[in-house]
Amino acid sequence: MRKLDAAYINAKVYTVDKAFSTAAAFGISDDRFAVVGTNEEVLAQCTPETPVIDLKGQVVLPGITDSHLHIAGTGALKLELYLVGKTKQEILDLVAEAYKTTKPGEWIVGRGWINDAWKDDPSFPSKEELDAVAPDVPVYLKRGCGHGAWVNSKAFEVVGITEATPNPVGGEIMRKSDGSLLGVVSDQAQDPFNRAIPPYTTEQIQKIALLAQEGFFEVGITSVHDAGSFAHWVDAWEELYKQKKLKMRMYVSLRIVGRPSYQELMEESMPYFERGIRVGAYDNRLTYRAYKISGDGSLGSRSAWMLEDYSDAPGCRGFGKWTDQELYDLLYQAHRAGFQLWYHGIGDAACRQALDCYERLQSELPRPDCRHRIEHSQCLAPEDIGRYKELGVIPTFQTVFLRTDKRVAEQRWGQERMKGAYAWRTLIDQGNVLPNGSDSPVESFNPFVSMYCAVARKDEHGQPPEGWYPQEAMTREEALRSYTGWPAYAAFEEHIKGSIEQGKLADFIVIDRDIMTCPEDEIKDIKVLQTVVGGETVYTKP
Repeated sequence: MRKLDAAYINAKVYTVDKAFSTAAAFGISDDRFAVVGTNEEVLAQCTPETPVIDLKGQVVLPGITDSHLHIAGTGALKLELYLVGKTKQEILDLVAEAYKTTKPGEWIVGRGWINDAWKDDPSFPSKEELDAVAPDVPVYLKRGCGHGAWVNSKAFEVVGITEATPNPVGGEIMRKSDGSLLGVVSDQAQDPFNRAIPPYTTEQIQKIALLAQEGFFEVGITSVHDAGSFAHWVDAWEELYKQKKLKMRMYVSLRIVGRPSYQELMEESMPYFERGIRVGAYDNRLTYRAYKISGDGSLGSRSAWMLEDYSDAPGCRGFGKWTDQELYDLLYQAHRAGFQLWYHGIGDAACRQALDCYERLQSELPRPDCRHRIEHSQCLAPEDIGRYKELGVIPTFQTVFLRTDKRVAEQRWGQERMKGAYAWRTLIDQGNVLPNGSDSPVESFNPFVSMYCAVARKDEHGQPPEGWYPQEAMTREEALRSYTGWPAYAAFEEHIKGSIEQGKLADFIVIDRDIMTCPEDEIKDIKVLQTVVGGETVYTKP
């Protein structure tokens, strides 16, 4: 019998094991659950020195895993202009205030605007509006989805984009009806700006991670799947792990962003593949074994790649970023090196390209249980849905997207294509696991808001009252698994994470109400009282 470092009793523990069983108590030894069961079973293993914590009936869940977010972007929200939920005028006011203290050579950078939410005028904004408040300092404001940016004339000047500049492959420099520059760029057209903006220092990179961690612990997130980081970011975070300042668990996908050509993407990626994978460093807190590539853009910017024209923009099908052969050649190298593959696919054409590529890879270079993923899998051709299970491909979702996407999805894609969009129930019924996440900073990383969207198919205001395509809703058990066991499987970590069971890592949270029995509209309001990682309490609600 192992000596218990702590025992927790008189709780309602949703273990989220295979049987979705409940328990009343558990004991921890080192960083693992040593015993899970009744109060009597746990107390029987305690010594007089064992701390016993009486939870007095409170609800305990496994630590939450967000299966798709961006640590860098999330933490950077606190270093840049925070534009989430802001009106156009509020954003312009923030830029005007920042302009007063901006030094020569600096950029004004922010993120979070969503033009579809601007009630007065939901059209894309113009450079002239920014010029009026920041005439001689470059301004770069990322759209909430990250697949578009609002820029001013000075920013265009700095990067050398003029009216004569053609659209790059996989992106758009939006223009007015007279052909002049509008002031919005999407996807690959953002690359020149991303290269021109001064990069973060190592100290800033580390601060960003610590700021993100603080927010994650407050809402019960103990593990994150980071959707594309540079190797030097990971190296900077490793120093924080060595200092024991970083405590959250990261499953990182490596990526190259902003390469102007396929050849350069291939050249820059090869060192990643030669670097190889790393699993379970720093007491199972850091793993990188995935490679991410983006295949298209986003719904909001109409850059998601579709098989047919957008319903509200005849002639527009979005952008595919790679030819089939380019994608295959690159992912072949990653697949051969043992990496799990993550492909960003929003539109039905992009998701089909990924499925075709994965099928070809497995036929020509078979790798058992490789668990390749398609991130988002947002709009699928109905005939492609069954291929996920057939090919062993994991669709990851962000159910919280429903809050904002429902404003425009049907308008963009039409009712017929919506039969394959946000098809959570259909995919689950066909035997797929659906790891859930937030894509933060695109959306809120609060997992309980996302679980509410998954179950109710409504936004946080209860709209629409009957639910949005409610036939595709998840059950509460499935919503909880989508943030615990299913992400663990998607990261090859189901043997150490995702449930409260003997031998697994002692990551758990205590919440303020019962997620399985509270009124449905209260799921989004759940608050975390305590967050524990590896047996160490890392957050306690004040």
